[in-house]
Amino acid sequence: MRLLMLGYSSIAERRVIPAAAKVAAIDEISIASRSRSPPAGWPKAGRFFRDYEAALRHSDAEIVYLSLPNAMHDRWVMSALGAGKNVIVDKPAMTTSEGSERAVQEARRINRVLAEATVFGYHPQFEALAGFIAENGPLTHVDAQFIIPPLPIANFRNHSELGGGCLQDMGPYGAAVMRMVGGGPPSHLAALAGGSHPDTGVDMGFSVQARLANGGIFSGHFSFEGEYQNRLLVVARSGSVIMDRVFSPPADYRMEWRQRIRNVESVITFDVADTFVRFLEAVTAAVANGDRERFHGDLMADAACRARIAQALATQ
Repeated sequence: MRLLMLGYSSIAERRVIPAAAKVAAIDEISIASRSRSPPAGWPKAGRFFRDYEAALRHSDAEIVYLSLPNAMHDRWVMSALGAGKNVIVDKPAMTTSEGSERAVQEARRINRVLAEATVFGYHPQFEALAGFIAENGPLTHVDAQFIIPPLPIANFRNHSELGGGCLQDMGPYGAAVMRMVGGGPPSHLAALAGGSHPDTGVDMGFSVQARLANGGIFSGHFSFEGEYQNRLLVVARSGSVIMDRVFSPPADYRMEWRQRIRNVESVITFDVADTFVRFLEAVTAAVANGDRERFHGDLMADAACRARIAQALATQ
C-alpha cells in the first residue's frame, strides 16, 4: 500500500512517518506540504507535492493521512474521500458531530476506511487493562489528567479560527477513555470550564464527570494552563492501576503500572510498543480485509461524546 501525508506537521515528521516506515504493508510514503520544503530524505520516499488538491488528484496512494490544523479537517477529509481514498486524520477527526456523521456516511457509501488517530488506545496496556478489570471488577472509578503548560502564542491550538482550544485538542482523549473503559455512551455527564487565553480567548481547559454505561464514575481534567500531568487512575472493586504518560507514550518508552490488588502493591512493566505503528497496522489491515466499522464506530462515538461535553460546558 501507498501512503500520502497531507500536511507535514511536527507529529507527522516525528512520529507518523517513522512509524509508517516500520509497517510492512506500507510500501511508499509521499508528502504534501504548502508551508515546508521537501525533507532531504525520508523512508520509503515517494513523491513530494506543493498542493493538496494536486496531491489527491495525482497520487496513487490508497491511504491519505491528514495532519493539518483542526479547522482544515472537514474540507480535506471530504476531499480525500471524494478522491476515493481511505483516510486517517489526526484527532479531532472533524470539528463537529454533524461533520463526523457526514464523513462516516460518505466513507461507508464508497466502502473506505475513515479512522481518527487517537492512537494511545492501541498500546498493549489497554488490552491488559480489560483483563485487569474483568478479574478485579466491577469498575468503580476512573480519573484522567492531561495538563500541559501554556503553548506558544503562534501554536494553532491557541486560535479558535484554526480549530484550536482545549476541548477540540484534548476532548478526544477523554471521550476515548470513556468509550474504552465504560462499555458505551455515558448515562450522565457534567462539565466545568477552565480559563480562557488572555489574548485569543480560546478555551484553555475543562473538567468532566460522567456516569459510565457500566456504572463506573469518570472524572477528567484537561488543560493548557498548568504543570505537566499525564496519567490515568483506574479503580475496580478489588484492585487499582495508575498509568503514567498514558496519553502520549514515546515510541521507545517502557510503560509501567503502579498496581494495587487487595492492598498489595506491585509494578508491572510493559515491553516497548509504538502506538503509531500498532494503529497504522490496524488501519492497513482494515483496508485489506474490509473490516472498517470498528474505526467508523469509534469515531462517531467519540464525536458524540465531545458534543455532549461541549453542550454541558455551554449550559453550566
